[in-house]
This record gives sequence, C-alpha cells and structure tokens, in this order.
Amino acid sequence: MNWKSAVRTLSKVIFTVAVFVAIFAEFGGGPVAVTRQGVLDGTVFYQANPEMPGLVGKLKAKFNGTSLPEATVPLAGDKVCKAAAEGGVYVQTQAGGIVPFKALRHCVDDKLLRVYPSVSGELSALDQTSGEAVYLYKQGFQLVPMDMHDLWAEITSIEPAVFIPWFVFAMLIKLVGIFANIYRWQVLLRGQGIDIGFGWLTASYFVGRYWGIVTPSTMGLDGWRLYDTIRLTRKPIECTTALAVERVIGLVGLLAVILMFMPFANLGGRDLQDVIAGLRIPIAAGVFFGVLFLLQPAWFRGLKGVVPSAKARNFLENAIDSATAYSKNRTPLLVALACAVVGQLTTMFMYFGNAMALDVQGTTMTQILYASAIMTLGTFLAPSASGEGVRELVFVALLGGHTTAAKAFLVGHLGFWIEKLPLSIPGGWFLLRAPEAYKRVTQDDLKRLKESV
Repeated sequence: MNWKSAVRTLSKVIFTVAVFVAIFAEFGGGPVAVTRQGVLDGTVFYQANPEMPGLVGKLKAKFNGTSLPEATVPLAGDKVCKAAAEGGVYVQTQAGGIVPFKALRHCVDDKLLRVYPSVSGELSALDQTSGEAVYLYKQGFQLVPMDMHDLWAEITSIEPAVFIPWFVFAMLIKLVGIFANIYRWQVLLRGQGIDIGFGWLTASYFVGRYWGIVTPSTMGLDGWRLYDTIRLTRKPIECTTALAVERVIGLVGLLAVILMFMPFANLGGRDLQDVIAGLRIPIAAGVFFGVLFLLQPAWFRGLKGVVPSAKARNFLENAIDSATAYSKNRTPLLVALACAVVGQLTTMFMYFGNAMALDVQGTTMTQILYASAIMTLGTFLAPSASGEGVRELVFVALLGGHTTAAKAFLVGHLGFWIEKLPLSIPGGWFLLRAPEAYKRVTQDDLKRLKESV
C-alpha cells in the first residue's frame, strides 16, 4: 500500500469514527422543568408543523420574502407517545421556551405516565408527584436523536417470528442482486473479448467481498476482481475498462432508479429529500451523459485536454479506446444496464426486508425503497469505510419523521451486517475450496495487489 492509499484509508476510518461519535454524542440534553398541570391536561406539548417546508422550501420562501408558518403546532397529551414513535415532539418549559424532549423515555403503554420529580431524581409515576413543576428529559443537539437506551429498547422489542423470515428474505433478495452483478461483469468482459465462466467469476467475486472485510479498504471487491482477472487473462486494459464501464453503468442505473421513484415517495418535506428533489435536473443530466458516454465514448475524447493529471488522461484515453468496442455492439451495454437496475432494486428491497423485520410502522414500501436508493448514493459520495455511519444517517434523515430514530438507524445498520457477514464470509470458503487460482494466494500476491490499488 503506497502512502496515498494509506492516507485515503486513514481518512475514511477517521470520518467513519467521527460520524459515529457525532451520532451518539449529545450536547445540551437533560431534565427541564415543566408545569405539572400542563402535563396532566396536555397543554404543554407540541409537534413539528406539517405545513413547514423543507430546506429548499425555506430557502425559496426567504428569497421570495414569503413568511413561514409556525415551526410547531399544539399536540394533545394523549397523542404524545404515538407522535414520538413517528418523529420528534416538543414541550413548553416552565420558563416559556419550546424544546424537543425524549417523550418515549416517559411513556408506558403509549401514555406519558412517568416524570422526574426533580433534576437529580429518578423517573417516577406522574400521579405520585406533587408540586407545581415536574421534569421531562430534553433532547439535546445530536445528529441522531436517540441514545443507547433507545437503541437497546428497539433491539429487545424484536419479535423473532417477524424478524427471522424477513431477515432471510433480505439476504436472499440481496443474493439475487449479487448474481446479477456477477452476470453484468461477465457480459462486460465478453464485450472486451474475454470469455470467463460464471462459476469462476462467482468465486472471484465472493473472494473479493471476503478480502473487503478482512483487509484494509484498498484491497476490496473491485481491487481483487481487477487483480484476479488480469492475472488470469494478462489483459490489463480490457479488464480495467470492463470495471470502469461497470462503475459508470452502476451509477447510471442508480440515478435512473432515484428519478423513477422520486415522484412516488412523499417523505413529508424532509430536508434531504428536498435537496435531492432539487437536483432532479442534474441527476437527469448525469443519466443522459452517462448513457451517451456508454454509447458514444469517442465523443468524449476532447475531455482529455481539460484533465490535469497525466495518469487520469492516460486512463481516460484507454477507457475510451476500449469502451468503443461496446459502441459497435450495444447489446452488452443494454444487458449490463438492466443488470445494474436489478442489482440496485434488490439492494432497495433488502432494506425493505430490514424494515419489515424490525416491524417499522408509519412508512410505505415506496418511501423505504426511495430512502434506500438515496442511501446508496450517499455511501457512493461520502468518504466512509464501507458506508458505515452514512447509511444510518440517511435513513434517519429520510424516515425519522415516520418512525423512531432508533428504528430508522437499525434499518440501515442491519444492511451492513447482511452485506459483510452472511454475504461476504463465504468468500473465505471459496478461497480455501475453490480452484487452484484461489488456493495459491501468496504474500507476494497480496503485496502486489495492495500496491496496484
């Protein structure tokens, strides 16, 4: 591994650790005084105003000079716990301010029945307290409005009879997507004149997934596949181009799926959704130019003059030269694009399976699928290790207004374990039991691979 790869790996690890610290760190939380009578009669509770626009809408209103509605609206006391299970709720403090609070900590059987009798006291039944003021737990600043108590409560509430079938479904549907990606790889290699059997490519693919979880990120799936096919075929340009075109096709397929689901996934003015929706034209342009590059790569030769890096210019020139073979036979491209869409849809349905396994309420299938597609784009763009932290944040940002932050967090986090354990560990078996090409992986092989990525 050269120093540039080491810096990239270290930066990803630091970013991922920082995200998780920010997720679980809370600033400014703690008990706040509220009037006991207000809690009893339910006149101190509020929820976010559903008429409040998201980030893009707020910017438009500011630009146009339009006034915004009130940030919160009153919430009946008997609906606080249910509303808290679907998003944030607020309380008016004794001092008159309106602050978010952790209502679920005070709820029993969907009723707010427990409060703190004092700042340093323990949770007690509301009807056993006296005095003018009681205390509710304020939600401080936090990327994800939850703590380990909330997370553990969601985990321990899992029903095995519900979880296991949907968890198996999530794994199997993702496995279908993996096979679609392997077939896409095979089709693109054939388009470069390289005919490798599906079984060999399957073994190589799973070995790459295995190396991705037991070695630094620079020696992951793509690094192994590139090394493995070059070692077998001695055709580095063609193998590299197949993977490069595969990445373009994968991104085009992802953006196309996002555009396809965008009109049908109303997430209630979530800020991230508004931002993505505001980028629909650039996303559509990305799909258009991505397809154009695949069909007419020669048209992009003029870009070489504006690429500052000599290495990048050489790669672009080689990629264009080799990709031209696909323009003469577009069938591999169309098949590969169809496989990319299938692969993306199966990932989305894997997360839908996760949501069903966790018994997520208050969301539609379309909303979960759309959030999954946005999550994939987020992991593609953010410099995190294996997408960790990013997938959880995206799901909370998009689904947090429809279910608890802890459930939304777990929907994303469960996908990590499916990807990295049952669908990656078997690569170790291929490494030991597959053909000789996988048995004889020496330290020199691994050293060369680290240096090449």
